[in-house]
Amino acid sequence: MKTILLTLLTTILVQGGNFASGVLAARLLGPEGRGDLAAAQLWPTTVAYMLLLGLNDAALYFSANAKLKDRQVFATGLWSGLIVSAAAILICWFAVVPRVYPTDRPELLQAVFLLLGLIPCHILGLIFQDMLRGKGMLGLWNLIRITLALGYPLAIAGLWLMGERGLLAVAGAYLLAHIPTVLIPLTALIRRGWGGIKPEAEAAKEMLAYGGRIYASGLIYQANGRIDQWLIQTYLPSASLGFYVVATSVSQIPVTLAYSVAQVAFPRACAEADPTARGAVVGLYLRLTLLLMIGASVVLWLIAPLFLRLVFGAGFADASELVRWLILGILPLTIREFQALAFKAWNKTLALSINEGLTLAINAGLLLALLPGYGLNGAAFAFVTVRWAQVIVLGALAWKHLHLSPAALFLPTPRDGELIRQAWGRLRWR
Repeated sequence: MKTILLTLLTTILVQGGNFASGVLAARLLGPEGRGDLAAAQLWPTTVAYMLLLGLNDAALYFSANAKLKDRQVFATGLWSGLIVSAAAILICWFAVVPRVYPTDRPELLQAVFLLLGLIPCHILGLIFQDMLRGKGMLGLWNLIRITLALGYPLAIAGLWLMGERGLLAVAGAYLLAHIPTVLIPLTALIRRGWGGIKPEAEAAKEMLAYGGRIYASGLIYQANGRIDQWLIQTYLPSASLGFYVVATSVSQIPVTLAYSVAQVAFPRACAEADPTARGAVVGLYLRLTLLLMIGASVVLWLIAPLFLRLVFGAGFADASELVRWLILGILPLTIREFQALAFKAWNKTLALSINEGLTLAINAGLLLALLPGYGLNGAAFAFVTVRWAQVIVLGALAWKHLHLSPAALFLPTPRDGELIRQAWGRLRWR
């Protein structure tokens, strides 16, 4: 519990950095330029996640349970990550960019090619960071999060002072901020003797098999989370994508806290051999997170118009109603994160693929039906509807396959309050 509280405090600092970068990008570029930046980031990061193959989850899983040697995990992650990074760059360069991006906008194309450098940062960075999490080095993991969150706005500000203020400058700052997310965990793992360069066939087979079982659900999950931006980029002007990206980032501020808690809970759930104890871990962390989410959602709903105007500028004030729509999706996003965590900890991930495939079909159908006539309001309605449908289906699958009942997840226990009091009593920054 001490770790989770420290992680939440770190998340507050991370959110501050994310806000600063979001504000700088929005104010420097305006709605249309912010939409172009989102479009430039969209496909390099999408292809990176699509080819990740669940390697980061495998690195965390085998680091946490010590079923493989640390050097084996590192070497498999390193070489597999390099191979899929190279493949992802080639796919983007020769297949995605010529078909997705307009050729008559050279600055946008330059930003896209520049951001292809994000691909190895995302893939290798996630593998090495999740290996650190599996080894329980959450302090260093939190430091990496802070480095990224603060590095991006600092890089934007530095380039701005040098007179570079356009789309390419902001995209370059985004890339520069991601480089330490690879170098820091790589250095830490090697210094502690966990590095290795010689992959072993049996270890690679086990990691790729575990990652492969998660990969399908992760792939569809990424498509589910990005299809709205893909279709908005296709059907609506760049300014619409700018409004939507800002509204989504504001509405999901509290969800970042949920992701942080889930990342702490995952290795702890994996370490529990008894299914009942494992379910108790997932339920405890979910209940604590929902308590935070409800309070944060109410506050954000109330201040959304003022917040947008003061922070992002008057040009984004019209996105306030969109933010309020999207806030309705905060709780299902939180619940889904912990449901997915449970299936991964039980090593039964087929249900995740089934659930994601079903919700992707619903999401695509709603967006295609609503976007042309209702624009961004249609996208927001689809977002909220799909997220609630997703958690209902996934909850039924968790009950059936994991014997994890809604009561075990959502009903508070006397132990919850005791753990919170103990954590606050022991909390110290060291």
